[in-house]
Amino acid sequence: MSLAELASMAVTAMTTGVASGAGTAVVDEVRELVRGRLERSEEGRGALRRLDAEPAPDGAADDVTARLTALLEEDPELARRLRAALAPDVPPPPAAPPTVHQQITIGGNAHRSTVVIGPVELPRTRGMLIALTSIGVVLAVLLVLGFRSVLDSLTDDDGDEDGGGSGSGRVTALRQEPDVRAVLPDSAGVAQGWQTTQAADVRKGAPECGNGCAGALYTATVRHEKESPLAGVFFHVEAYDTADHAAARFKDLRADKDRNTDVLDPLTIQRLGDESVAYRKNIVNAASAEAGARVGTVVTWTTYRTGDDSLDPATLTALARMIVDRAQQAQDGREPTARAGL
Repeated sequence: MSLAELASMAVTAMTTGVASGAGTAVVDEVRELVRGRLERSEEGRGALRRLDAEPAPDGAADDVTARLTALLEEDPELARRLRAALAPDVPPPPAAPPTVHQQITIGGNAHRSTVVIGPVELPRTRGMLIALTSIGVVLAVLLVLGFRSVLDSLTDDDGDEDGGGSGSGRVTALRQEPDVRAVLPDSAGVAQGWQTTQAADVRKGAPECGNGCAGALYTATVRHEKESPLAGVFFHVEAYDTADHAAARFKDLRADKDRNTDVLDPLTIQRLGDESVAYRKNIVNAASAEAGARVGTVVTWTTYRTGDDSLDPATLTALARMIVDRAQQAQDGREPTARAGL
């Protein structure tokens, strides 16, 4: 049984209360193991909240299964305990065979000198030493060339056209309007109880920037809100033809915000994308915070507002991370599916 299959079986047991015909004690043990491990991270807690929602959003179980599979790869003890609970009669996958290291030894005595490579013993002559040295040089060159070819394959996605990036994903210009529109999340992507109050809008270029945004392809916006407790989020996305143009736009936006010290205070959040920044704005009987980030060729700006002054920076971070992840998924050529999971 693979780790992915084990994770899928565990999530099924958690959601349906069925664990290969075993009793409720097994289901309770599985729930305790899985939840105890996933709740150690903010992303894991968000995935569990989506799974517990009624009705659970599409893909909630798949998200938990994927995160659990990754955890099982990192934590063999957790995998062993889940396997013992869910499939005690199924043997674990065989361990990888031990790595055998061949040792090169040069030695000898007054009568005979040798070079020993594993089980092979060769005479130690000048020609033999030159040959071994040449082989070592060739292997080193091949290793370097192989590493460079792998590195090039990872960084050559539209590299000449679209500039550099963070290395965590592809850096690709979103040149089609549907690709940019897909970056914007619907209200269900934020959380249960949110409603779209300003429909998704995609326009060519960067209308608010005038002629100062070189390489701007599209600007996209959407707003979602909820009534209890009162809160709202506004997503602003700008797509550029190169990462350099996107970086220049982000630099200008950040500089403009930094100058507005009478209204905005710097806010510390986790780093997002290639570069990010956040600010807090105090309002009478309310609070507002915003986070800007650049990921590859896309600049995102997330503004979050609450109806009182109890704004949680973690919520802003989760919302901003969602739009950044969706922008990266679009540049990777995948359908943007990231959710905030509040």
